[in-house]
Amino acid sequence: MRAAVLIITWNAQSYIKSCLESLLQQSSPPGLIQIVDNASTDATVLEVESYRDALWARGCRLVVEQNRCNLGFTQAANQGLRIIIASSLSYDIAFILNQDTILDTDCLQAIQEAFCRHHDAGAVGCKIFYPNRSEIQHAGGFLERPRMVGKHYGHHQPDAPIYDAEREVDFVTGAAMALRLQALKQVGFFNELFSPGYYEDVDLCVRLKAAGWRVLYNPRATLSHVESASFTNWHERLTLSQRNRLLFAAQYMSDPKFRSDFEEAELDFLYHETNPHTLRALSLAYGRAMITVGLLPTRLFSLTSKDREDILELTAKIRQASLKRLHECIDANIG
Repeated sequence: MRAAVLIITWNAQSYIKSCLESLLQQSSPPGLIQIVDNASTDATVLEVESYRDALWARGCRLVVEQNRCNLGFTQAANQGLRIIIASSLSYDIAFILNQDTILDTDCLQAIQEAFCRHHDAGAVGCKIFYPNRSEIQHAGGFLERPRMVGKHYGHHQPDAPIYDAEREVDFVTGAAMALRLQALKQVGFFNELFSPGYYEDVDLCVRLKAAGWRVLYNPRATLSHVESASFTNWHERLTLSQRNRLLFAAQYMSDPKFRSDFEEAELDFLYHETNPHTLRALSLAYGRAMITVGLLPTRLFSLTSKDREDILELTAKIRQASLKRLHECIDANIG
């Protein structure tokens, strides 16, 4: 099973060396490392190029695509996947890695073996540790319904036998996500509605499962990940992730029962939230989601005009509730 690795870089000079070193040490190295650089202003590309000969000595081609502007993760990942699929060499899987990951020696081999064992696996994820290696960052993901919050099994928990079982999950994180290219050709690439990032991985996994492919967590594929090294603004990161959560949930809004349950759960969450920073980010996210839904009525998950109107009405109601709660918290000097 031929594997290609795809890494999206942006000002990654302080991280990419460790990532590439770990790829050099793989017991089963990839046939290709495809880099898509999002207009880095540091020496990222020079650092990457310095590994060309060492990678070739291990049978690994290095291809670097440099963008003139930062396209964000979602669009750049699609760009890289298209290059891999169009390659004159045939690859079976594409392993997408964040620039701040460090793979353990047998990580890629474990990924390949999982795809060989499970011919219906469309995506395979890893056991991801924080850099201190004492806490788990991701051991597969699940959707908390009806708010459609993507959560990670084992998050900030010490490693334990409960995380050593291979199992099917709702999604695996795009920080280290292996995709069967045959499945990707069937369901399509990441939905660029979620640009520049967040929830594009959840959405793709949901589409894979809907098409009959399985999404698996493989505990034998291990690595460490700094997390959000390319997106350090906490407030903007939270706002973006919440906007994309709302857009992801919007595809289910044509169901009146789901819409009612979502509204109840969202309002209950706001009622109990006391952090003004979180409430401020949520109110911004609701507003941005409304703009997106309003501008993209025909592209947003094929929703009807009536669905769009219902979503806009619901989002406006929830946004007002978030602003009211924010002012309550500020007036009470909470947080």
